[in-house]
Amino acid sequence: MMIFWRRSLVMLSVPKTGTHSYIDHLQDQADIVFKHPQNMKHMGLRKFTRRVLPVLSDTAGNLDYFAFIRHPSDWLWSWYSYRSRPEIKNRPSSTAGITFSDFIRAHLEEHPPAYASVGRQSSLIESTDPPFMVNNLYKYDNKNAANQYLSERLGVSVSPEKMLNKSPDLEKNISRQDLLLLEMQLAKEFELYALAK
Repeated sequence: MMIFWRRSLVMLSVPKTGTHSYIDHLQDQADIVFKHPQNMKHMGLRKFTRRVLPVLSDTAGNLDYFAFIRHPSDWLWSWYSYRSRPEIKNRPSSTAGITFSDFIRAHLEEHPPAYASVGRQSSLIESTDPPFMVNNLYKYDNKNAANQYLSERLGVSVSPEKMLNKSPDLEKNISRQDLLLLEMQLAKEFELYALAK
């Protein structure tokens, strides 16, 4: 997460959306950067407005919020791939030996096993408190438009060249049946993705 206080902009770091590269690229421009621990780096809108903002100001009146969102199936695939790394093979969070179809079904359980417990994008970009939702939400695949917005908003050229913290390059394979299951069970995630620019 980065806070550009003088530009009245907060950039949320939704996991698996490439924001690590943006932090590396823009951290010198930001007034406040949360890199560690992970739960601070990836805090959502609700946590920020409840716990961090009151320390900074009495009002969120002029702040805008920016975040990327991935297509729900691509987001889950990125998590699945990331957790297939050989170095974590023996950990409970590893997806080694697990098919993507099984990962999807495990993720949809009320209490997912460790390897499929990755949360929801919506829990980070929506809130039960004002402002209720990130107001500058961009699709992960629409980086050009997002970079243009950030460049204009921050007054600097924004075009991260390095892709950091990438998931292993595995060929995505999802059945039509699994995609329909996701669309049915994660309707809110698909709706938010459709709303993004």
